[in-house]
Amino acid sequence: MRRGVKVVVWTGVFAASAGAGAYVAAHTNPFPPGVEDPGARSTSPPPTSSALATERWSLEMTTTSSHQLHVGGSCRSAWETSGLVTIRPSGAASGSGIATLLPAPPVCDFPTAQIQTRKIRLVVTGRRSGNRLVIRFAVDDLAPTGSTDLGGFVETLRLLAPEVKLGHGTRTSAATAKKPDGDRGFYSSETGLHMNCIAGC
Repeated sequence: MRRGVKVVVWTGVFAASAGAGAYVAAHTNPFPPGVEDPGARSTSPPPTSSALATERWSLEMTTTSSHQLHVGGSCRSAWETSGLVTIRPSGAASGSGIATLLPAPPVCDFPTAQIQTRKIRLVVTGRRSGNRLVIRFAVDDLAPTGSTDLGGFVETLRLLAPEVKLGHGTRTSAATAKKPDGDRGFYSSETGLHMNCIAGC
């Protein structure tokens, strides 16, 4: 075979081989199943579900309160509150609770014809900022109907704004409140609050 013909033949063979190799490379996955493509890996961390979840917390609270009268003497009461609080992704918190009067000696140092409140239905609101939650309370209903909280818990309840540092497990906080009664006496209370995450945290 003449030299010129050989050159043409081998040139065709090499061209065909190169074309076949390019075709195979274009249609073959260099990273078979189970092997990750490093170029497809995201460098940003995936969003955490807890940052977008609605959280539910149980609330337990104990309060001692008193009404100190200017003319002398005082009325006292002790309360135990339990409830549930929901914190939405927006940071808004809402919930409800029931405060129950604890058994105690006579509420007042003097006789009174007023009926002492024994149960209080509460409305809970609040706002979360970062890992801190500030909550507030409002009275929804008193029982028995027509009763009065002689110990001043209701009066100071409106002033409470405990701040709770949230996290996993049980979180605690304390708050005190004091206000004049309008007759040179005053109401005061001391509260210990416990919150425990039950969902979404």
